[in-house]
Amino acid sequence: MVKLGHPGKPNRLLMTNEKDTILATTSGFAEYTFDRQRAIYLASAAVCLVRPDEVWENPNLNTAKWVYIKEFDATPYAFTILLVGERDGGKVPVTSFPGKNRDARKWRRGTRIYP
Repeated sequence: MVKLGHPGKPNRLLMTNEKDTILATTSGFAEYTFDRQRAIYLASAAVCLVRPDEVWENPNLNTAKWVYIKEFDATPYAFTILLVGERDGGKVPVTSFPGKNRDARKWRRGTRIYP
């Protein structure tokens, strides 16, 4: 969700290769770097995952299956848009980002499944 990087590894890190190191890390981010701009929105992504205002199922998404949308009292980005996928039978967050009203409208496609 924060786009981890590692100075000695390829740009696209795979969880299957990094899982043991990530789980063994008890302080900070070990040798990983992260995208600070994405990191500042992690709290709103967590709220969006647990208490979304809307959930849309969209079969046209590549890496995700559902779009979670949460509106906040903030400007200019009042919405958090969270893409959620399915892995090993469970739901996993794929990515999230802030959005304006027009961005939220753009992601309201497919079938609304909540509420």
